[in-house]
Amino acid sequence: MLERREGLPEDYCHMADREILRRILAMECYKKARVLFTYVSMKREVDTINLILHALADRKTVAVPGCGAKGIMEAYHIRGMEDLKRGAYGILEPVEGCEKADRRDMDLAVIPCVCCSFQGLRMGYGGGYYDRYLPGCSAVRAALCRERMMVTDMPAEKHDCIMDFVITEERVLEPGRHRTAGSRESG
Repeated sequence: MLERREGLPEDYCHMADREILRRILAMECYKKARVLFTYVSMKREVDTINLILHALADRKTVAVPGCGAKGIMEAYHIRGMEDLKRGAYGILEPVEGCEKADRRDMDLAVIPCVCCSFQGLRMGYGGGYYDRYLPGCSAVRAALCRERMMVTDMPAEKHDCIMDFVITEERVLEPGRHRTAGSRESG
């Protein structure tokens, strides 16, 4: 799937990312969100830099991940792009001194994926960071995925988290919308 993503044409990725951004900004869960938790895009991931800039301009509180040892991820508030520095693997992470965010206060969590299923399962990079972090997070979960990276079926494990929304350039899927905050895990 990583090779497939690497092979996507650059112009398609830019077009898809613009449309995905347009879709998420139009969603009620984004408009109502006070606290947005989002990944900071890298390499060929769906771009979130413009989402972060829009959220900050909309006076939302923005939290981004910071990864520690042994697969532990926390979220930290940023006030702007100047609060990010290159960390492990070249990923932009919060600088030292950023305030730790409380995952119970988050309204919308934007989650990365390599690919996503129509049932709301996502495939990440295999580290399990989000699958460990999300169960304690009360936010609406939205995965950003280009349509060409959607798959019809994906194996699931007990700990895999189902997304409330999967947002592509062509549609907004709602596979987990009917779940309550306490029952968002698969199974």
